[in-house]
Amino acid sequence: MHDKTNSPVTGAELGELESFLLSASAPKSAMDLDMLDGFFTALASGPESLEPERWLPLVWGPEAESAPDFASIDEMQKVLALMVRYKQVVETVLSVDPESYLPLFSRCSFSDTSEERAAVENWAKGFLLGIEPLRETWQPLFEEDTEFSALAPLFLLADIGDERNIDDVQWLQCRNAVADSVRAIQRFWTPFRGKTGKIERLSTHDSDDWLDDDFRQECQCRRDRQ
Repeated sequence: MHDKTNSPVTGAELGELESFLLSASAPKSAMDLDMLDGFFTALASGPESLEPERWLPLVWGPEAESAPDFASIDEMQKVLALMVRYKQVVETVLSVDPESYLPLFSRCSFSDTSEERAAVENWAKGFLLGIEPLRETWQPLFEEDTEFSALAPLFLLADIGDERNIDDVQWLQCRNAVADSVRAIQRFWTPFRGKTGKIERLSTHDSDDWLDDDFRQECQCRRDRQ
């Protein structure tokens, strides 16, 4: 059997992961795929890495009463492996070719505007959840006036903070600013990483194998379900 441990996650596999996260087998408080994408993006663009034993419980939800109800050991291993591989893809894109980075919702088709707005809001909430375990470590970004503006669109899209219910024009501006905000956040943390905890990346030699995948192309996971 081909070992996919070090292979990039495909669009079809993202669909499988999305299906599990939305299924009755996952806790009701579990992240959906958009929230997971935002969550992993925060971990990948921030000041230091987070061990799986710290980030995985957050995926199922801080108030989850129980672990997922996996049908088998094989299903558990498959779902967890997909998450790890997906996280590695996000890290690799931001590390090797950040200009190509796009959030998941920018690579998906939606049936209507309300579905897209929900996906964008969940992505932004996932990103902010990715900050929380390392809130103190992230503090320099909040204290830096020029770079704090990079977080502003994410707070607005997540409907968190003093300003809520932004109008359609503001919403679109914030939505379109997400990728640039992520790149600005990553640039801010680049000189800090060696001091707070280095994020381990794939080597440049291995990166092409990850970036050749359809990760940066239009995501098929939702389109295939329509």
